[in-house]
Amino acid sequence: MMNAMKFAFSILTTVPFGFSCKFDDKTWPNSVYFYPLCGYLLALLSAGSFFAFAKIIYIPDLIQAVGIATFLFLLTGGMHLDGLADTCDSLFCPASRDKRIEIMHDSRIGAFGTIGLFFILATKISALYILVGTHKYLEIFCAIVIARFMLVVLIKIGRYFPYEIGMGQEIIGKIPWLTLLVAFIYSAPCIFAGWNTAITTLILLGVVLFLNYRANAKLDGISGDILGTAVEICETFGFILLTLNFH
Repeated sequence: MMNAMKFAFSILTTVPFGFSCKFDDKTWPNSVYFYPLCGYLLALLSAGSFFAFAKIIYIPDLIQAVGIATFLFLLTGGMHLDGLADTCDSLFCPASRDKRIEIMHDSRIGAFGTIGLFFILATKISALYILVGTHKYLEIFCAIVIARFMLVVLIKIGRYFPYEIGMGQEIIGKIPWLTLLVAFIYSAPCIFAGWNTAITTLILLGVVLFLNYRANAKLDGISGDILGTAVEICETFGFILLTLNFH
């Protein structure tokens, strides 16, 4: 399990954990247990860092918002944003399924991908600006963890993209319910941190279900790019929802 945990941190973060490239066929599926824990680390290093810095020196709210978004980008290597760009190019293209699949595999970023990246980053920074301005660092922390839990949900309910062979085929649609339960337990402190986070989690569950439905309709399944898209959408939409006050 220790190897699986190191593997989880090595693929979801850029933080060095000394993972060896040698692993057996159980390492990849078992790593899914630890995805929410990766969220805790990312949240601590991004939101937690700026919360601590702001206690020591004055940092304008906008700089904090940009800084947190930048930290998240650097700490994940930008891989989720890359998946989002490919997904936008593919799903929003008015073309046949075969053409969408071809676009999904194209390493170049098209118009829809560029627009998607612009809006997701602009929205994320705007929501973070509001959350920082209202001192909702805990909500930022929770949203980052919940987004990684939603990744586990999509892996559980999804069907693997049938037109390529990749590492995702080892986990998508193949993890047991126990994995989802353990991930839920890990995420529970953030999910139930308050009414806002609990309601946000329910709404994000609907977002993941819809994304899975659209991916199945347009592409016949989900791939690693769709998983990255889910993280970015859930994280950003989570920030937006947590700017609201649910009663």
